[in-house]
Parts: sequence; structure tokens; C-alpha cells
Amino acid sequence: MEGTYRQEEIGGRSLTLYTPMSYGEEGRRFPVVYLQDDGEVMEHSLNYLEHLFITKALPELIFVGITPHDRNHEYTPWPSPALMPDRPDFGGGGGEYLKELVGRIKPYVDSRYHTLPGPEHTGLLGCSFGGLISLYGSFLYPDVFGRVGLISASFWYEGIVNYIRGQSRMMPEQRIYMYVGELEGLYKTNLQKQMVPQSRLAHELLLEQGFSEETLRFETNPIGTHDSVFFSQQLPQALHWLFGAEHAGGSRV
Repeated sequence: MEGTYRQEEIGGRSLTLYTPMSYGEEGRRFPVVYLQDDGEVMEHSLNYLEHLFITKALPELIFVGITPHDRNHEYTPWPSPALMPDRPDFGGGGGEYLKELVGRIKPYVDSRYHTLPGPEHTGLLGCSFGGLISLYGSFLYPDVFGRVGLISASFWYEGIVNYIRGQSRMMPEQRIYMYVGELEGLYKTNLQKQMVPQSRLAHELLLEQGFSEETLRFETNPIGTHDSVFFSQQLPQALHWLFGAEHAGGSRV
């Protein structure tokens, strides 16, 4: 038993859509997880994810991988200088990207697939800069994304911690999963060296805003580095905590 992949395009944006094994059964609808970076982190761990689906250890999910045009522009919430002199500055186009996701991509998916469209069934997840823009999306659209996964999110990005400090929690039922490897940024000499302490600070600030152990999970790995090996290892655990047993088997309408 295997799920199905589809490549689609909407408004010049490429999407990779995965529907699980039970998709198409009469009356079944499924939670949806919107993934940054074309959903590569899901593809790297899909065999194991499907094992978890089959054994009911993880509820079946629809995945939507979104291909960025320019991730350093679309995955940053505001402009910031480049970390190295030979690189372009970060563009800060995240607001427009998220507007496209909420206003065009999600309605497209909900209208064509058997989804559960409410925020408690809708995830937004990414790694590195993909985690940064997922965090930003959780604040801009808390009524859309009720399940947010931040795997090695770039909390070193200039201004992001102060941004969190100035926000207020708007949706009590929103859940956020955070992960960082304790070796991330260890050998950096620029802002990225603050990856771990800034991640810990962000966690503390979210707790101050009213998140609890039931709605905010923060995990670390003492040997974790900033690469796809650990991103993919962490994804199933993130999904299990975010969606939980209440979604097991999908929902019938």
C-alpha cells in the first residue's frame, strides 16, 4: 500500500501533493500539512511515515509541498543584510508569500481534495528558513494554521525574537512544535552562532505568551547538526505531537 504523488501548478507556483493510502474512500477527509521547500523533508522520510500510517501510530495526512521561487526572499519576514559580503541581502518577502499561501494555494487544495479545512486540521511546517516563515505564518494567520512545526527554525534571524516578544497569542487551541540540534551554529562566527540560545529564548517567550506544555513542545538533540539528516528524523515526531490521536484514521463526513 502506498500513497499517491501529484505535481500541480497554480498561478506559476509548483506544488507537490501527496495523498495517503486511504484517500478516496467514501466519506473520508484528511488533515493537511503545508510544507516549505517543496516538501523535501517529507520525501526523505516517506517510507517510515507510511509505516506509521499503516500501523495507526500516526494519522493519515495530506502533504502539500510548496516550491519557493527565491527562498531567501520568500522565507524571510523583513529585509536584513546578508551574512557574507558576496551574498545578496535577505529580501523580506514573507508576507506576500504567506498571503499567496492563504489566499490562493489553500483554497485551491481545499476545493479539489478531501481535506479537513479548519485550523485544528491544518499544519504549516518547515526547516531552517522554512521554519522561520512557518513561525511568521502562525502569527499572521493563527485562524488558518492551528498546527505549526518549527524544525531547526532560523531563530538567529535579525529581529525575530523581538518580533515574538511584541506579539500576543490569539488562538488558545493553536499548537506549536519546536526542535533544534544542540550542535547547530557551533562553528559559525556570524549571527548563526546564536541558533541554539535564540531558539531557547523564543521558547521562553512563547511560554510567557500563554502557551503550555500541552500546546507547545520544545525538543533538542545533543548531537543534532543543521542538516536534512536530523530534519527528516524529527519530522514524524513533530507530526505525531501536532496532530495526535484525535485524527487517527482521518474523519468521515
